[in-house]
Amino acid sequence: MSWWWLPYRHCPLCLPLAHEMCGANGDTCMNFRYVLLIIGMLGLATLAPSRDRVIGLLTLPEVFGDGPCDRFSPRELPLYASPKTGKAVGSIQVVSGWTFPPEGGCSGLEVAVRLTSSATLQPLPTSEVAYEAPAAVVLEARGHWYKVRLAEGSAWVRAVDSHRFHQLERLIVDSLTYMTEAWDGQLTELPAKPGRAARLGLGDARPPARVVRSTRVKGTLWFYVELMNHSMCDAGADPQVVDRGWVAAHGSSGEPSVWFFSRGC
Repeated sequence: MSWWWLPYRHCPLCLPLAHEMCGANGDTCMNFRYVLLIIGMLGLATLAPSRDRVIGLLTLPEVFGDGPCDRFSPRELPLYASPKTGKAVGSIQVVSGWTFPPEGGCSGLEVAVRLTSSATLQPLPTSEVAYEAPAAVVLEARGHWYKVRLAEGSAWVRAVDSHRFHQLERLIVDSLTYMTEAWDGQLTELPAKPGRAARLGLGDARPPARVVRSTRVKGTLWFYVELMNHSMCDAGADPQVVDRGWVAAHGSSGEPSVWFFSRGC
């Protein structure tokens, strides 16, 4: 049996093409075999799993309380390896509760993850849905199950009535928003079409933006944004639109290209 076809065995289009052009032994087409090898590698790359995308935030009253600075009794929340009941692979738990300084407000809440495979506590990645109202970062949703981001990897939580899922588009549209580092700096006239470089003000590390609406094209979320010359929180004249167009809701990293100020101005 000849060995020359082995590099192409994972590329369905490559092997028939190689037989057609090279014959059974492939001895007369060294250069062509290099071309096929590159095609095969590209084919394999397309099969690689895509990065998890942030699709929203999930409130967890057991560990965050039922609202900002809530005086609550914490309870552990089990984590699962897949969206089905079974033996838990760990839990989310409160390490340190809120403290309430005399001047008002609250601080000090620490929430961590303990996996059954490790004796080490890892902080739970969170983001605020409102002032002093942290929530878990959601990567996938299946019915009442939510895949949440961990410090390393992810795990599933089974939601109950007290949990509230905030979809990305509901967090973003009509909120005080800005473009993140995940944005590629491109705007398109229509969703899923070739883009162009956006016009931006000088020195905008987080360009202020207004999200007008959202849509989905073949399962991909898009936002129609208006880029502003300054934030509405800045003193002086009202912000003016300097450019507008569609942006993919997520960058190549899976992080949102647009985010919101949970605490307002």
